[in-house]
Amino acid sequence: MKPVQRLLEKISKTSFVTKLFLSYLAIVLIPLFLLVTINYYRSVMLSKEQALYSNEKALTQTAAFIEYKASSIKNIINVLIYDDTIQKVLTTSKQYDREYISNWIIQKTTAKNIIYNAYISNDINSLRLYTKDGATSIEETTEFKTLTPPMQDDFRQRLEQNNIQNSIWIPYSFFKTSQTEKHISLVKRIPNLNSINKYIGVIKAEIPQSIFEDILNQTSTTVNTSVVLFNAYDEVIASAGHNAFLNPAVLNKIIAENTLSPSTGLKDITYENQHYLMGLRAIENTDWRLAVLIPNSDILAATNIYRKQMLLIVLILLIFSIPIIYFTSRSLTLRLRLLKHHMNASASGNFDIPPLQNGNDEIGDLTRNFNYMLTKIAMLLDEQYKLGYEIKNLELKVLQSQINPHFLYNTLDMIYWLAVKNKVPEISSAAKALGGFYKLSLGHGEDIVTIEKELAHVEAYVSIQNMRFENNITLSIDVPEVLHSYTMIKIILQPLVENAILHGIREREDGKGTIAISGKIEDMTITLVVSDNGIGMDQQQADSLLAKNTEKNSYGIWNINERLHLHYGEPYGLSYKSVLNEGTQVTITFPAVK
Repeated sequence: MKPVQRLLEKISKTSFVTKLFLSYLAIVLIPLFLLVTINYYRSVMLSKEQALYSNEKALTQTAAFIEYKASSIKNIINVLIYDDTIQKVLTTSKQYDREYISNWIIQKTTAKNIIYNAYISNDINSLRLYTKDGATSIEETTEFKTLTPPMQDDFRQRLEQNNIQNSIWIPYSFFKTSQTEKHISLVKRIPNLNSINKYIGVIKAEIPQSIFEDILNQTSTTVNTSVVLFNAYDEVIASAGHNAFLNPAVLNKIIAENTLSPSTGLKDITYENQHYLMGLRAIENTDWRLAVLIPNSDILAATNIYRKQMLLIVLILLIFSIPIIYFTSRSLTLRLRLLKHHMNASASGNFDIPPLQNGNDEIGDLTRNFNYMLTKIAMLLDEQYKLGYEIKNLELKVLQSQINPHFLYNTLDMIYWLAVKNKVPEISSAAKALGGFYKLSLGHGEDIVTIEKELAHVEAYVSIQNMRFENNITLSIDVPEVLHSYTMIKIILQPLVENAILHGIREREDGKGTIAISGKIEDMTITLVVSDNGIGMDQQQADSLLAKNTEKNSYGIWNINERLHLHYGEPYGLSYKSVLNEGTQVTITFPAVK
């Protein structure tokens, strides 16, 4: 179960297009697999049924044909042995010339006319007559004498134990002759017509083994089918097919293990881990049995070809269907991927993107809702920006309102004239400079001033600080006069200069230093630079000044930068460069507006 769970987890982590592709592939593969499997097993069953039927018929027909062939040969022999001439030859044999001492090969004219008559067929190659006893008996033949004593006894026993009317079939393996063609011998005792229970000789017919092998070959319906015709003495009469099963001992073992009988028909058996169909038939009027073994692999050979064809068709279908499935999955998920790309673009904070047109179905509805959401977010951000800017202005106005300008100006003016009257120039200068400083700071409540006024505001502030610090601060202004008429947010430079004095120059050992203000305009952007030769700081500390925190000395810097962002936008604002023990440089950028 764990491998399946791991597989499902891996699939769940894949992209939607991959899941869709795998789903379509499964929809194609599962029916194909079921179709191939069901058809294959169905064809296997049909092949087995057809093989069982056809081989059952072939086995029955072969057995009947062999029975017919054996009976026809027996009938010919029976006709011969009861012929008057044959009876006379054998009962009066002393009157005939016996120049063939070993055996009588029938060549006499009278005998030839009998033997080679209409009853003789091509199934019999030769016939021999033997007397019961004497020099012309079968036991005096060279063929018989080449047998070992046990085999001679076996032959006599077979001949004597059968009814005088019966015939015995001797396989080629028994009488091994020098003839190139193998023969099966039919041996029969010739009864005396005057005394039916006695015999006067023996007749031996030689039948080509190929006659029965040809019949068996017709039963071999497959390449590896084995067909064996064997007798009660476990001797092979004829065979065709695989040599492994031509041994009657092996056949008898298989028959015993699988309880086969001539009446059971074809049956599934297993031999040496291989499956076979095996059938057994008894040949009437003989001691023969016909056995046939058909390997299942032969029966299923055609089915295997069919299966390979089906698998080839499935493979071809997959080769053509996989690209189609892939491109279909990609095309169906294209709009989703477009929507995802649109969402990723907005996730970076860019809400000013054109709306996406993405159809009229569910995906189209989802896209339209997302477009609407982006529009609402952009509107809310714009409202938030405007609200924040207004809040800043309101805060500034509140601070300004807390100071009564007229009261302050009148009071400073009174201090100035008292100092002049009492001849105290230091106090008069300080009062005059302070009055000018607050006049520029408070103004008439406006938020935007010219650069000229902002510079004058800085000059007034530095003048007051020099009264305090004994003229240790040098202010250098190098701003082209053409920039003086451009406007900017007020009270931007003074906090930066104140920060340079208090945390830069005053931290030096001598407490002296220079503040330089320069400016330029380029591509409708004004750049003002405030630099000092104070103690400076490392760059990491300088960068932290623009981050919002609660420290008093850095909160003012962040506030100035935030005011510039709110009024002019993100591209504008402050940037710091500083070198420890050398000084600090602040750059202010804002659009050129008059």
